[in-house]
Amino acid sequence: MDRTRWGLIALLYVTGLLSALQFGKVSLFLPALVDRYPAAPFLVSAVAVLGILGGVLAGGVVAKVGARRAILGAVAVSAVLSLAQAPLPAFAPLMALRLAEGAGHLALVVALPTMMAAESSDADRPVVMGIWGTFFGVGFALGALVPVAGPGAAFAAHGIGFAALLPLLWWALPRVPGEAGPLPDPVAAHRAVWSSARLIAPGVGHGIYTSLFIALLAFLPDILASPWLAAWLPLANLTGTFVAGFLARRVEPGRLVTWSFVASAAGFALLLATRDPWIALATFFATGSIAGAGFAAVPWLNPAPGDRARANGGMAQIGNVGTFAGTPLMAAALTLGGAWVIATALAICLFGAAATAAVYRAARRPAAMVNVP
Repeated sequence: MDRTRWGLIALLYVTGLLSALQFGKVSLFLPALVDRYPAAPFLVSAVAVLGILGGVLAGGVVAKVGARRAILGAVAVSAVLSLAQAPLPAFAPLMALRLAEGAGHLALVVALPTMMAAESSDADRPVVMGIWGTFFGVGFALGALVPVAGPGAAFAAHGIGFAALLPLLWWALPRVPGEAGPLPDPVAAHRAVWSSARLIAPGVGHGIYTSLFIALLAFLPDILASPWLAAWLPLANLTGTFVAGFLARRVEPGRLVTWSFVASAAGFALLLATRDPWIALATFFATGSIAGAGFAAVPWLNPAPGDRARANGGMAQIGNVGTFAGTPLMAAALTLGGAWVIATALAICLFGAAATAAVYRAARRPAAMVNVP
């Protein structure tokens, strides 16, 4: 594409903010929901578990049906399901609605960046992917600012938001055909993604990154005796993600991922030695650049929209694995002391640097890079 369709990019990004609130609308009201449903934390993990099980398959489905159909279908279904949650039914039907909503969330986080990449110029694509990488944190932050009376009202407002976007998306989204052939077999879909360095490389870095982000947000302010970090660490992270999009114009995204892990490891080493909260902020800037560079790497490695959808599906799957596993891992480290949490983060970043250097090296081999812009 010669010119970036910034208006459409903005509309897709707003849709992404609502997809982030498919997690956030429960997390932000978790105490109130626990009063009504003692097992309410499972309402959050239901979406993550579905991402672990179905992320790669979602990538294959989006590749087959096309990003337009996937987005419109997911937005329509998400609107209905969110409105159905608003009366706060009994736990079992609410859990079933959340599981179904998880499928809509998966379709969106795969199809939205796939279409954003397709509607961007070669020069702007890394920046657009860096912007996309901020959707989760920005969605949570905006959700916390919206005044609503409680979880039921939040669910209703979320559904209305999706419903309001549907006609705009129907009018604005380009008609992009999907791939020919039947829907993918789950085993074949996983084999196709996990056997290709081009498809799986962005997901490897993203999964390691997500194992750090939410877990450290939960524990680091208390470990450093700096409660104010709870508000500023996400902002530092989002800034790093955004800036990485501009850096990826000049630095290969794969190399940027690896060096961002190296910078993060250096930051955690300094943090371990000093316990300085300002170093924590700088380190979170570095970890944020991992996410932005990883999203930019998807179209950099994969010129075909179908392959971009599959790579985004791999990112969704491994990212949810990291989110699911990171907090218990850091909680276990915390039982040994706060220093062990920081040391664990340092070890994870060193592993991330080594793992991404290897997988991106494989993905950059000439045979894997044919036709990459």
